[in-house]
Amino acid sequence: MSHSNGNSALSGLQDLDRQMRAGTPPEGSVAGQMAVSILLPGAAAARRTPVLAVALFIVGVVLPIAMAVRVYIGRDDLIGLALDPTFLLVVAALGLAAVMARLFAIAEIANAFRRSPGIGGQTAVATLLVLALGSPVLWVAYRASDARSVVSNVFASGDGESIFVPSSSGSGADPDAVRTILLLGGDAGPGRWGLRTDTMILVTIHEQSGRTALISIPRNLTRVQFPPGTPMANEFPNGFDDLANAIFPYVSTHEDLRAAYGSSGLLPEAVALSEALGYSLDVEIDDYALVNMQGFTEVIDAVGGVTLELAQSVPLPPSLPGERPLPPSIGPGFVEMDGAMAIAYARSRSADSDYQRMGRQRQLLAALGSQVTAAEAISGFGKVTGVLDDSMRTSLSSNEFSSLLDRLGDNAGIQESVGLIPPLVEPGSPDYAVIQQIVDGVQLAVVTGAPSGYAS
Repeated sequence: MSHSNGNSALSGLQDLDRQMRAGTPPEGSVAGQMAVSILLPGAAAARRTPVLAVALFIVGVVLPIAMAVRVYIGRDDLIGLALDPTFLLVVAALGLAAVMARLFAIAEIANAFRRSPGIGGQTAVATLLVLALGSPVLWVAYRASDARSVVSNVFASGDGESIFVPSSSGSGADPDAVRTILLLGGDAGPGRWGLRTDTMILVTIHEQSGRTALISIPRNLTRVQFPPGTPMANEFPNGFDDLANAIFPYVSTHEDLRAAYGSSGLLPEAVALSEALGYSLDVEIDDYALVNMQGFTEVIDAVGGVTLELAQSVPLPPSLPGERPLPPSIGPGFVEMDGAMAIAYARSRSADSDYQRMGRQRQLLAALGSQVTAAEAISGFGKVTGVLDDSMRTSLSSNEFSSLLDRLGDNAGIQESVGLIPPLVEPGSPDYAVIQQIVDGVQLAVVTGAPSGYAS
């Protein structure tokens, strides 16, 4: 019996040796190697083609793990990563490469054991498994590539040059100590840039301390001045003959002005408005960010909405075209708002006055920044990028914009919130020397931490 068993074992080893020499593996080994390659591409080919094996392992395993570690380290700035064109390009490339590495690993096994019975079917099954398991990765790679195109359209390079630098620094803070961004909210729908900027807010940030100030500029500010020698100053030497919120559509409808102000590659209407407000208020404006408010409703919905605490009941205007019907009023108390309700709350004029409306806009902006978590922003990223291209333009880089969101979301860091409204300012008959004094005082307060006395 033992002699027979010994002969059987020897025969088995001889058969195995013949199979391996002929390139035909024992039963089940091809499937096992392919299974291993789906998880660890290159591992099964280590003895046959070590250089290829190492390359597949690095591309399919090491680099994706390194990317995961990079995301984990930067988890506090996931929004910044998600809006970084270079990061999005790397994500798209790595996602595609990780799937391709597994397909190459399977192809290498199929070629090495091409004489093995049933190799075609096993290869097909393994390929389908890779594509099925890799479909989420391929989807992420596709979304990242698509988002990168949107991000490139929406955000600028952030070259560090200010849009407007006044000839005099005023009596306030050193402009180098603060960064000032003009936030603009328009009344048009997605993709329509011939809009009136009913929302205009100067955001001043003291980078060293993180203190931030919000200064609301009324849409009905009159006699806005333009820097001498500029195209708009040549047309309106005595100041703009309409409300401040009409500057944007005026430039939009004049081809010569669009050409003159668009030479920098930025949105010409926003550049002209930034120059006008910077000159009139004697403040350096580093960047702008423009949002079409109707498109902004979709952004709010994509990140899960916001919750505001209202001190009293606020009547709402009719819904925007295409939006759901809204209640006639909301509040008092905590109110959960989707995009339609949030924008209606910000737009309402019947609640009080244009000036309180500006305060509601600042409140909504701060709430959105403080309540949206990174996880919510990332989960809604696909929807957000779908509407951003039609609803937003900015001279900020994606990283700078992410930093701005952090600043606006830090309620404790908002040192001042000021409206250039009565009794401080009479928009219909503005004293720009007084306005410049207010702006100087607010910026100085952000730097020193001492109250300006103008905050509402």
